[in-house]
Amino acid sequence: MKIGLIADIHANLVALEAVMERMNSCDEIICAGDVVGYYPYFNEVIELLRAERVHSIIGNHDYAVLTGDNSNLDTYGKISANFTRKRLEVKNREWLDSLPYQLQTEYFNVYHGTPADSIDAIFVYIFPTFPFIDKILEEEGKSVVVGHTHIQFERKHAKRDLKIVNPGSVGQPRDGDSRAAFAIFDTEKTEFSLRRAGYDIEEVWFAVHNAGLPIAQGLRLFEGY
Repeated sequence: MKIGLIADIHANLVALEAVMERMNSCDEIICAGDVVGYYPYFNEVIELLRAERVHSIIGNHDYAVLTGDNSNLDTYGKISANFTRKRLEVKNREWLDSLPYQLQTEYFNVYHGTPADSIDAIFVYIFPTFPFIDKILEEEGKSVVVGHTHIQFERKHAKRDLKIVNPGSVGQPRDGDSRAAFAIFDTEKTEFSLRRAGYDIEEVWFAVHNAGLPIAQGLRLFEGY
């Protein structure tokens, strides 16, 4: 069995479609949050996730769109959250509102930011240099999948066969690689495979421009940051 892993789509439909095409052999797909934010295809992205029965958790941008509390976002995040909140269709808002803070599978647990039983799960970052990877994995007793940083990485426990994996961002990578990021977990081999998919960034740039969103949100896609 193969499980596709995605995160931080941020309403970038063009990138998501490229990734979904490369995950067509997966038996199921899990998203580690931030379905919306930054880009203008929020209704289309949610409709695609619903149609493909993707299991998702909520991210901090999703939370901001639902609640109107965007105090934790930067300037561009606040602009896009307000833009999305005004235009998100009711059925898609209801789907977004149904998302949990975490998902537990037989093989790994999924959080947007960090393992927590509270709202901290969507706000706290785990970067590749985080010093307490082993402690987190020991407390979970299972591998962990996160998103939030937009940086694709895999960190192993020093002594146990446990890992923290970030599949990277589908819609707005920030690790210097402009290609959409994702991962695939093989349940038989119990291995994560980190992957990338190229897509038409110019199409998204024009969509940002036409929507009247900050042009910088489109330009950063070309640099992967």
